[in-house]
Amino acid sequence: MGAYDPEKEIRQPLLHKKALSIIPSQPKLRRKPTISTAAFALVLLAAVLAFSCSLILLFNISLLVKKSPSNNLEEDAWKFLKHHVSLLDVPRIGHDEFLQRQSIIATELDKAGVDAFIAEPSASSSYYANISSAFELSERPFLVIIDRKGAFSYLAPKFELGRIAGLSMVYFNKTVIEWKEEESPYEVLKRETSFKKVMLDEHVRYMIAAGIQGTGIEVVPMTQTIQSLRAVKTEAELAILRGINTFTLELIRSLQKTIKIGMKQETVFTAASNLFSRAGVGKGYWAIILFGEQAASPHGGSSGHTLRDGEFVLIDIGSELHDYGSDVTRTILPSKSIVSDELMAIWKTVHMSQSAAVAMMRANETCKDVDAASRKVIIDKGYGDFYTHRLGHGLGLEMHEHPYLNGANREKLKIGEVVTNEPGIYVTGEQAKVLGKSSGFGVRLEDPIHVTADGGVPMTGSRAKSPYEP
Repeated sequence: MGAYDPEKEIRQPLLHKKALSIIPSQPKLRRKPTISTAAFALVLLAAVLAFSCSLILLFNISLLVKKSPSNNLEEDAWKFLKHHVSLLDVPRIGHDEFLQRQSIIATELDKAGVDAFIAEPSASSSYYANISSAFELSERPFLVIIDRKGAFSYLAPKFELGRIAGLSMVYFNKTVIEWKEEESPYEVLKRETSFKKVMLDEHVRYMIAAGIQGTGIEVVPMTQTIQSLRAVKTEAELAILRGINTFTLELIRSLQKTIKIGMKQETVFTAASNLFSRAGVGKGYWAIILFGEQAASPHGGSSGHTLRDGEFVLIDIGSELHDYGSDVTRTILPSKSIVSDELMAIWKTVHMSQSAAVAMMRANETCKDVDAASRKVIIDKGYGDFYTHRLGHGLGLEMHEHPYLNGANREKLKIGEVVTNEPGIYVTGEQAKVLGKSSGFGVRLEDPIHVTADGGVPMTGSRAKSPYEP
């Protein structure tokens, strides 16, 4: 071993020359050019500007949504309507009242010699047992039964018993009659009850009636006496109806103050829907909104109309409070709109027609005579052929229920009933030409009326005074 020479070690390659020859040569790396500080600042500024523009665009879009016509109308109307929401602070029907109703119908069944009253989920089941008409019907019978002794029971498919038991039904004691899929529900009903004669609610489907009758049980239709039990309202029912109908009128009044020429039907419809919802009574909302000649068809049909100066706005609208409905109509004008003297005279004629009917809405007057009193006013003004529908109908758990005020119904009004009073005059465009008028039109006024011994009392609190004061 020779002496250590550090310089020699440094000079020698780390690998043998032959080994180096097998390693490919590496290209020389070029230094990449760097972005200058100024250029980087420009790129950053552009990104910030793009982001800011996006935010501004989104903000403007949100403003457009907030400032849409329906939102504007809703917000403007709510400023007036919010002060009347307390009208809806009315209690529900109490437990004891349901039991009293069951007792009353049992007494009437016993007088009629009928073993039981049978209903499907309907307004009647809601009235007697708080079983909502919203419970969907199917081919499998679910029947609510009250017998002549006041006992409550129901017939239901066995596999549905758990779901039905979850309903908020009211009873003192109950009997559950279950039927299996391999059984006839009607034969089970006969076997478990021994009924000989039953009365069916007016809404029971034909297949149910036929099925029960097929077992040999006698089936009789609902009598007027039983109908009147639901038609005549208790104080608790009147309070609910008064609350929702008075509020509905206040909603119409708030719209009259804020509707403007140039608005579309759909704008008014949407705003009204949102107003009911904001007040907590959006369930059950419905509306007929008609402008000008559209109102010549009492229930409308067309859409997309824009309100023009000189056109009436017909608003027929309602919703529900504790399952009881409202039904109020006004033919109005926005504050800055003017109609012809002729149209204003027609509005006043309809108002006089309604007044004549209100005075007649007292106990023991026939529905036929009340309708005639209203109709005579319009006939005398030469528009009898254009009063094309009945005067009104009962109002309660159903929007249309007994009694019906028309020219064929001789049924007498009873104290405590609530019936609508809604005369109208409707002239189409074609009819207007024959009459020498420039265009068609429709005018209707409607208030639910409480029948008393001395005459009708509006459930809305007050009737219209003019198209500007609905």
